[in-house]
Amino acid sequence: MKNLIKYLICKGLFIFILILSVTLLNIQTGLTKENEKQAVNPIIRGYNADPSICRVGSNYYLATSSSEYFPGIPIYQSKDLVNWKMIGHALDGLSQLNLSNVDCTRGVFAPTLRYHEGIYYIISTLTGVPVGKPAGNFIVTAKNPAGPWSEPVWLPEAQGIDPSLFFDDDGKVYYQGNYSPQPKKWNNHRNLWLQEFDLKNMKLTGKKVDILDGSDFYQKGNIDGGIKEGVDFFEAPHLYKKEGKYYLVAGHGGTFQNHAVSVWRSEHIFGPYEMNPANPILTHRDLPTTHPITSTGHADLVQTQKGEWWMVYLARRPYGGDIHILGRETFLSPIDWSGAWPVVNPTGNTGRGELFFERPDLKDKKWKSETAPDEFNDRTLNPCWTFIRTPLSKWWSLTERKGFLRLQLRPEMISEIVNPSFIGRRQESPNCSATIKMEFVPESDNEEAGLVVERDKDNYFRFTLGNETGRTVLRLIQRRSAKSEDDQIAKRSVNSGSIYLKISTVDVFYTFSYSANGKDWNVLENKLDGSFLGMPGAGRFTGTFIGMYASANGEPSNNHVDFDWFEYVD
Repeated sequence: MKNLIKYLICKGLFIFILILSVTLLNIQTGLTKENEKQAVNPIIRGYNADPSICRVGSNYYLATSSSEYFPGIPIYQSKDLVNWKMIGHALDGLSQLNLSNVDCTRGVFAPTLRYHEGIYYIISTLTGVPVGKPAGNFIVTAKNPAGPWSEPVWLPEAQGIDPSLFFDDDGKVYYQGNYSPQPKKWNNHRNLWLQEFDLKNMKLTGKKVDILDGSDFYQKGNIDGGIKEGVDFFEAPHLYKKEGKYYLVAGHGGTFQNHAVSVWRSEHIFGPYEMNPANPILTHRDLPTTHPITSTGHADLVQTQKGEWWMVYLARRPYGGDIHILGRETFLSPIDWSGAWPVVNPTGNTGRGELFFERPDLKDKKWKSETAPDEFNDRTLNPCWTFIRTPLSKWWSLTERKGFLRLQLRPEMISEIVNPSFIGRRQESPNCSATIKMEFVPESDNEEAGLVVERDKDNYFRFTLGNETGRTVLRLIQRRSAKSEDDQIAKRSVNSGSIYLKISTVDVFYTFSYSANGKDWNVLENKLDGSFLGMPGAGRFTGTFIGMYASANGEPSNNHVDFDWFEYVD
């Protein structure tokens, strides 16, 4: 009898465990399937502000701002609106974009990307250029979004920034932009204007018409909620046509905490435009500055081949308090446009951007990972690599030593408004690492080479190998603001020749390590506070870049450094 009882208990326990295992498996499977439906914001990480998007068949293309970095205007491709890869730049030739003497956070602003009858168009603004050089609004074209793109056609008669193009169904094309009216009702008063555009001759034609006046809404509580800065800087106008009506989507409130997106509509393209009573349709300005997503705005809309509507927009991810080390990134949210007005994120927190959202009804398409080490075996640089300002001379090479990236040491320094010997990529995550193997023998005390984390010329870490009175030393230098000088944080004697350097981050803290063999690592400085890289004023319109650097610090040099590989890991 006892044996029978034991048998029944064991059998019951076995059945219970079996049922529990199946249940847990089903739960896990359900969670996995549910997770497969989830996407994560931002969709394009690191400095990628002012996104503009278009669809061509089943392909989606997106362009973002590039400020003082070269090549200008990165172009991304996606099949599912969630997974993106960089396929090139619109301004990658010396004749297309000369950023010499352009100050930090100036340069190329807010491109609009459109497609019409076999041709891709980008219209954008170049700012901060010295007097006498081409600047202002321009347009470039291409038959392939990956390039090549045409030389810029400058539009000197076009006022303001944030230009956009709209192709109407009657064959006419219209230019939209913003500008400062005179006299201004307040300092940040901006209007939105519209004018027909002659696509054949690439020039404005007909009458310029103000279609939205910021003063109509200033401190009236209708779209600013009483926030004084709520209607500052009307910008980023984009027109769409739906069911015979014209919809004007625009950003306002400035590109930081008070940023917002609103929409108007009209029966006629030149107006008058009726305001959506639910404006703004997207904003986080009333949320804490430490909310996981802030500064939402500057939006563009796209409709999928399945009929869904989606919005891309810029936002920031603060961490370590109100710190924005990564800069403004590209986010995605669904839109319900079944009614009279578009509604952002209708099934979630309406009018808000969220870190997690349900994926579009599109087949998942993941691209080859770019996290593998770049071993510099190609004859051209990967599109992810970026220069500070335009390199007017060829001071780098992938062919002088096969399998290595060679940088020439030049007098230019990263603390100047110049094109230094720096090749970097966007920092895309609060938690990441960048590792290099390099070969460098400094020949004088003024020479250095290694890794740099920079936000602009006044905010950076330099982690470099150099000379000091006949010995080779590894130095860590930081500069924290325009008012500060370089500050040596740490120094250690090492052997010249081959060395491995690594910068790793955990939130706002940066750790700097080195190794002679790539296995045994020594920490030069642990968890150094890098908050200053994301403080107000640091790289105001940009984000943080990590990359390879070499300089002779104001002196001529015939020396060089060879980088065997670079690995970035989130």
